Parts: sequence; structure tokens; C-alpha cells
Amino acid sequence: MPDISLNEIKQHCRLDESFTLDDDLLTGYAAAALEVCQQHIGKRFDEGLAFTPAVKVGCLMYIGMLYENRETVSELKLNEVPFALKSLWSAYRDPGVY
Repeated sequence: MPDISLNEIKQHCRLDESFTLDDDLLTGYAAAALEVCQQHIGKRFDEGLAFTPAVKVGCLMYIGMLYENRETVSELKLNEVPFALKSLWSAYRDPGVY
């Protein structure tokens, strides 16, 4: 299984490396992002899915979204970034996946 280092995640989320309070949370988000990526694409990393830069960037974006929006409700109006994850991951998507 591919790995995204905690330092890469912290850099993407603009967190100082010395901030360790959320390390377990970020690690969990990384595992979730890899799982969602495989589900979206319809292939598994252990079955030939390449961990390309686009796949990795999509995972980092997903982790950042989970970290910034940790609650189930918010007073803030959120807008989806059009095509962001889909455009990164869909190039690798198995045509038979719905």
C-alpha cells in the first residue's frame, strides 16, 4: 500500500511539523483518502493501481478537505471545487465502475 508521509500531509495542510496534537487524526485521514481513492477508481493498489503524482495529489486534497471540515455540520457555506478530485483520479478509473 502506498504511503503518504505525515510531513507531506502537514506541509499540504500548512501545519508546522512540531504540531503533533493531530498526528493520529491526520494518519487516519490518510488511510481514508487511500481507501476512497481506490473505491473511486475501481482498482486497488495491491492489484496494479499505480500511485502516480496525480493520485497522490488527489489524496492530499482529500486529506486537507477532511481536516478542514471535521464536523458534520457548519455555519459556513461550503462550495465544491469543480472537477478537482474527479479530474485527478478519473483518468485512472476503471470504465466498469459506477
